[in-house]
Amino acid sequence: MWQALKNKNFSIFVLSQTVSQFGDKLNYIALIGIIGLYPGSVSFLLSQLIIAITLPVIIFGPIAGVLIDRWNKKKVMVICDALRMLCAIMIPIVFISTHSIYPVFAVVFFMFLLTLFFNTARNSIIPNLVPKDGILKANSLVNFVGRGATFLGMLIGGLIVDWHMWYKLIGLAGWTVAFILDAVTFGASAFMLYLVKVKLTKPPKREKHLEARGVFLLVRKGLLGIWHDLKHALQMIPKKKDLGFAMSSIVLMIIGTCVIYVLVIPTIQQDMGWGTSGVGILASAGAIGLLAGAFLIGVMGHRFDLKDLMLFCFILIGGGLVLFPFITHHLMFAGIIFVAGLAISPIFIGQDTLIHRSADELVRGRMFSIRDWIYHCLIAVGSLFIGSLTTFVRKDAIFIVSGISLVVLAIVGWLVLARGKSR
Repeated sequence: MWQALKNKNFSIFVLSQTVSQFGDKLNYIALIGIIGLYPGSVSFLLSQLIIAITLPVIIFGPIAGVLIDRWNKKKVMVICDALRMLCAIMIPIVFISTHSIYPVFAVVFFMFLLTLFFNTARNSIIPNLVPKDGILKANSLVNFVGRGATFLGMLIGGLIVDWHMWYKLIGLAGWTVAFILDAVTFGASAFMLYLVKVKLTKPPKREKHLEARGVFLLVRKGLLGIWHDLKHALQMIPKKKDLGFAMSSIVLMIIGTCVIYVLVIPTIQQDMGWGTSGVGILASAGAIGLLAGAFLIGVMGHRFDLKDLMLFCFILIGGGLVLFPFITHHLMFAGIIFVAGLAISPIFIGQDTLIHRSADELVRGRMFSIRDWIYHCLIAVGSLFIGSLTTFVRKDAIFIVSGISLVVLAIVGWLVLARGKSR
């Protein structure tokens, strides 16, 4: 797995993503810190935060993939990171000026619109940096160092946000300091990406409606062209089994993700009284699991069928959700989160690798944007649904039913795959 770092440009790319993902998690913890200022409405505001994060993908996701396939992916990443740096600076300014969380959600919306384009370009460019037979190891390495950054971002972010000495030392709240550091990481990532040298296949000649000066033509003609490109990508999914499986697995991901976002975070922050630092510390346990999972699949992933491995990991996550309500000891709770993280990494890496192997370069951006669009649409609906359920259903029951559902669906998927192999 580590041999990929001998490639200078790929190593710079990996370092930039490590810094950028550290900033992402720092940003997320800082947002949780702001929401923690409204103790009576944490679950409700977290649901709205998820909407602000997912709405850009729901609205612009498919279009983003079409455009990324036609633009220079490296330039897109550099520009997006530079603009995300400005957004990170704007969030504390907007909140302090308005004393309201909702203008912050507006900035978050724009910030994650940029993240949409950044992530689509990032996922699409990896096969251009490594040989084809090294894609699985490259994805594992990117996820491994990214999970390390997640661990540090969650752990350090929680400590930064809850450290009350900031105000005495520099007159700023902890969450403000976190956003400033977040801006620095995005700036550093943009600079490193600028240094990366990558050979990209020249896309087809751009239509006038996709040029900056053709905004009115975009409205008049461009949407039909974008729909044609998107339709072409959608038609490929059922024709290639690996693409179909990668997209179908998103449904299983949603069950665990929504429960974690809407129920686990407020349970730790409010019910257990651990505050934002508690969220950061326990999230870091999950990040260590993510780190270990990425390392293991990078070293041994080639020995297993990726689809079988992903389904097995879904079963582990479902079992963790079932056990969650019965845990009373802090170390056991951290252990469950670690195992969940350990199981999540192979799922993400497996999805990325299946798409990289099945989609050529000129359609790859569309595939990742479709994947992200489906994911965020479902997570928005699922989060609102679970958030509404908490008003009249006990949290413990939601954990148990969600876990059992995830296990059953994974077993059904495994049986379907086994039947297909026997044929």
